[in-house]
Amino acid sequence: MYKYLSILRINWIQALEYRGNAYIGLFAIISGLFIEYQIWSLIFDSKNMATIVIEGSTDGYNFNQLIVFIFLSIIVGQLKSSWMTSSQMIVEIRQGLINKYLIRPISYFWYNFMMFIGVNSIYYIVYTLLLLLFIFIYPDMLFQNNFSIIGFFITLIISIYISYCIYFIMACFAFWFGEVRSIVVAYNLGMLMISGQYMPIRLFPKEVLNILQWTPIPYLVDFPVSIATGLVLITNSIDKIILSLFWCVVLTALSKIIYNFGIRQYEAYGQ
Repeated sequence: MYKYLSILRINWIQALEYRGNAYIGLFAIISGLFIEYQIWSLIFDSKNMATIVIEGSTDGYNFNQLIVFIFLSIIVGQLKSSWMTSSQMIVEIRQGLINKYLIRPISYFWYNFMMFIGVNSIYYIVYTLLLLLFIFIYPDMLFQNNFSIIGFFITLIISIYISYCIYFIMACFAFWFGEVRSIVVAYNLGMLMISGQYMPIRLFPKEVLNILQWTPIPYLVDFPVSIATGLVLITNSIDKIILSLFWCVVLTALSKIIYNFGIRQYEAYGQ
């Protein structure tokens, strides 16, 4: 365990040295929120409506609730992003740089997970401060009780881990295909919409929701944000938390299986 904590510490230090990525990410969130604010304000004004009603329900979002939901969704979406780590994994597999991990007593899965946490560590600090500011602006819409605070952080950790497993699986496709970065790009673009990062998935048609509920996608963004904003109560969340933990086990096992199959095909060409 000490060697993995050392990896985390090294990447933590490196992230603090190169703070430009965090500033760019902060700018992306603020600019994205501004664009969303303008778009939804025009929708509400043009339709002259007070709330957007969820299909098949009497519940809905007023303008402030929707903006708060989208803001927190953008933050969660940024925290679980693993573009840098997955790109590095793909390059290592293609160029034979993974050889150095195969001859050492270290798990490539957990090594890259610590890399993933370390690279994103500076974002955790910056976005936490931004989140505290937003709580001050909208005090009655975020973290209204202890469960919403504890439940949010638990489900956020689960979300980050599930996201990492998915990235790891996609990166392992590099054992068989020459170029898989396009798959990661397509996944990133797709998740901006269907994970609820820019629009709550509750506003999706029922047919789409019925499909998504059989996947880990709702637990990437929508579920943690719904707990933080009070849309999911403790009585309805326990089963979903258990199901999200089930997805963690399934994706971890799938990651290990695909990686082991890839290693058998791997011919160690490169450096």
